[in-house]
Amino acid sequence: MSSIEGLHWYPRNPDYFYTWGCEMNVYKVESTLRRQSVPSNAYLDLSPCTTGVLQVSEPRYVYIRCTAPSFQPNSLLAAAGLINGKAVLCNFLTTPHSDTNIEFTPKHSRPCLCLAWSEPETNLLAMGYDRNRSDHSIFVWDTSKELSIVQHLGLSETAHSLCWDKNARVIYAGMSHKHIKVWDLRSGGTSVSTTSTRAIHGLCLAPGGRYLASYIDNNLTLWDVRNIEKSLSQRQTQKNINHLIWCPTRSSVLSILQRDSPFVHLVDLHWSGGSDMEGEPYTMKRYAAPFQSKILSGARNITIQHISWHPKDLERMLAVTGAGNVTDFQVPQRVAIAWDTKNNLWGSSGVRLDLMQFPANSPTVSGDAAPDVSSSTDDDIAVVIYRRAMMDYGHGTDLQRNEELTQNSKLKSVWKLLAHMSRDDWAQGLKKKLGISNTPDVVQTMHRSEIINIPWPDFPAFGYIRVFRSEHRDFAQQLCGWTFDRERDGTFTAWIDDLMVRKEFTRAAFVAVVHLRVKYAIEILAKGADLAAPEHANSYRMAAIALSGFSVEKSAIWRNQCNQAHAQITDPYLRAIFAFLAPDSAEMYEMVLNENDISLGDRMGFACVFLSDQRLSDYVKSSIAACIEKGDLNGILLTGATNEGITLLQSHLDWTEDVQTVALIAVHFMPIDLIRDYRVQYWISSYQDLLNTWGLWEQRAQMDILLGAIRSPPRVSKSVFLMCSFCGKNVSGCIQEEVRSRTGTAHVNKLSSCPNCRKPLPRCALCLHHMGTMTGNAGSQHLCGGHSALGWQSRPFSKWFSWCQTCRHGGHTEHLAQWFQQHTECPVTSCNCKCFAVDQPMPKFPTDTLQPAHTA
Repeated sequence: MSSIEGLHWYPRNPDYFYTWGCEMNVYKVESTLRRQSVPSNAYLDLSPCTTGVLQVSEPRYVYIRCTAPSFQPNSLLAAAGLINGKAVLCNFLTTPHSDTNIEFTPKHSRPCLCLAWSEPETNLLAMGYDRNRSDHSIFVWDTSKELSIVQHLGLSETAHSLCWDKNARVIYAGMSHKHIKVWDLRSGGTSVSTTSTRAIHGLCLAPGGRYLASYIDNNLTLWDVRNIEKSLSQRQTQKNINHLIWCPTRSSVLSILQRDSPFVHLVDLHWSGGSDMEGEPYTMKRYAAPFQSKILSGARNITIQHISWHPKDLERMLAVTGAGNVTDFQVPQRVAIAWDTKNNLWGSSGVRLDLMQFPANSPTVSGDAAPDVSSSTDDDIAVVIYRRAMMDYGHGTDLQRNEELTQNSKLKSVWKLLAHMSRDDWAQGLKKKLGISNTPDVVQTMHRSEIINIPWPDFPAFGYIRVFRSEHRDFAQQLCGWTFDRERDGTFTAWIDDLMVRKEFTRAAFVAVVHLRVKYAIEILAKGADLAAPEHANSYRMAAIALSGFSVEKSAIWRNQCNQAHAQITDPYLRAIFAFLAPDSAEMYEMVLNENDISLGDRMGFACVFLSDQRLSDYVKSSIAACIEKGDLNGILLTGATNEGITLLQSHLDWTEDVQTVALIAVHFMPIDLIRDYRVQYWISSYQDLLNTWGLWEQRAQMDILLGAIRSPPRVSKSVFLMCSFCGKNVSGCIQEEVRSRTGTAHVNKLSSCPNCRKPLPRCALCLHHMGTMTGNAGSQHLCGGHSALGWQSRPFSKWFSWCQTCRHGGHTEHLAQWFQQHTECPVTSCNCKCFAVDQPMPKFPTDTLQPAHTA
């Protein structure tokens, strides 16, 4: 088969491509299975999956300088420019060697340097020629009419490269090594603009029709067709450029072939202004190796001669080497990825990547090794926070409801604990209630307890056991969840029955044993064996039998068997029961206290009964440190609403990144002074930002309502003030009165003038004294005395003033009350306003106690 110099896909018939060299051949891309029925010289191996099957061959035209495929749909028409100057139209849908091929021969013989079909008007073909001093260099041929040249351009010039505009009848051409010319054929070719540049080779327009690329040697130049007078960007390549072409499926990808290079160099153009592609772009360079296997095998002289992008498939190309080897190559796509506001991973092509499934025969991920992407996404903390926020998690005042909404078993116990601690003053925490401080001197700080030796209720004839009692320890047990009165057997039994209803049989037995009720614990386990699931019934029955052998003598055989079976017991409460009844030392209960699978509340309740003050203090402190280290929020039982509680919440956030839970716990549980802590403020603002980002406006509003409820109410100021008619400022003395009340000053100065402009205040319409003054004359004395007899206060409403909303006349309230007992009109002379008629009835005063008002 003859050597291949170049190739092209048909843009409107993408299953076909043609090659040229010593002859032109048209191939159809089919499956590799087609090779079996095709002679070896009639196909090209393109890839392991595709084969190019020869359809038509045209051997008549040799020394082809340039070619261009037509944009006409469902056609195999191509134009070829020869060195002798002929331009040939080859229609490969007809019989080879027929006379349907059309040739154009210029008046003066010279090489045809470039060809370009118009995409909007598929019948127009532009041909560019070398220079002739008496002829044009560009001819526009209407191929629908044989040998019909509709336009002549570029007199006495050389057309090195040319291309058509994507939307209009406009030609861009690189002319005579010195400028780019733009001809608008809509005006008959008379309208032309020129740009001086040496980059006149390889003119090609981006698929969007807005950006133009050209080159000279190793200099790449980009142009904006809206302002072609000035280049948009210039770049230099390592070697001289041989070929330049835009990717038709991605308008921001420009491919470059360099001299003697085995790679296709790709330039990804990006605009900092966003998708509008304004301003100068910045570039990201990469390269593709279509013949990578040959390069890796050490083959020499692997030089890519020509490439052609597939018109439809994303970043697929044909490439041919100088030796005539052709490959159908998929360019690795550069995918820009980003997280959306709901934590979904998206690619630049609009594909949600976190939902992509890997095929079973994938070379990188196959079979059992394929990760479960969907399950890992569901466990992401952002997804969990969003799902819980949609259920209004933590946004109500009912803390018990949050226990139902969360699907995390550890958080269920935390919200249950917070609901329990929110009563009374339990939010202070166990450490503070016991009086434990961080000082080493426990005796001086901790509330002292009393040592009591109590008998075993079930074994009254045998010995005593030492316990520690105090009012604060009793309160601590209530805080730990042991909400019963040990002195009242009925409350204890009711509490145990509640545990049995919830099928917490081993916990109920543990609490009974801690209170030395061994026989009661045996009954609980026996009942649990009857009611529990079959997988637990046997262990409950065996535990009841083992407890039946207990006695206060603690025989060596029974104790040794309990210690040896400790590792085989799966239930933590059963392990704790036998560790308590068969300890290695009468003073030590370490196995019970270190049983971390038991709830922290039960361990603390046990410690409050059997540990001394010093040991209890050390155990509480060590437990707080362990909870902070692990981020265990159950430690709030110990820390309470304190700074250590804030540290515990921060540790939980560091471990889990669950900013939602720590923010909501702080809002619901912490006092206002701790909420002002910078860490809590950061949690709250971060959670609010998440809600804003996801557009959960209702949940954000509920969060703001919670914050508003815990903030201290704003200082309510008096809302009605007297305004001076001269300066318009407030003349009320209420602010000064509040200051005097705080300083304890009993002397009150009455205002008779505006404190701002010193102008006199309005006068009362009856006593004619200035507003704000006491009616200190004799007449006023009588009035005041009269109202005092009625129980009126000497300062508030009766001594202040009121006015009519219609005529704006007024006076002291008590004077107006007296006036309107006998009159209905305004007391001001010549004012006929029926003030009393537009107001509510005034209080009635005994007429014998009211005297006429005196005027000053």
